[in-house]
Amino acid sequence: MADKTRVLLVEDEVITASSLKMGLEELGFHVCPLATRGDRAIELATREKPDVILMDVNLPGDLNGIEAAAKIQELVETKILFLTGYHDDDIIAKIKALNPLGYFVKPISAERIKEMLEENL
Repeated sequence: MADKTRVLLVEDEVITASSLKMGLEELGFHVCPLATRGDRAIELATREKPDVILMDVNLPGDLNGIEAAAKIQELVETKILFLTGYHDDDIIAKIKALNPLGYFVKPISAERIKEMLEENL
């Protein structure tokens, strides 16, 4: 499964993004170019057509991760897995309204993401 799965990583924290990218690639995933902002995530999602998007909730710029994910869902058929630094009920409700694969509170390992994807893709 993993060798065919295209992953778009949307994360503005460079250390977190680099660690996840390396871990996912070591597990056999194809990781698309990194997006650090919501508008860039939309652009890359429409161009790369990933199987799954790992979307950070808090992004700099005009669109947060939830808003960017909603826009992407209008444009591209893909699954979304949210990553958040917070376990806030309001944020979780907004995430769940988009019917994602799920969400993780950071920090998260590439292995745990792989387990989630294998169960749900």
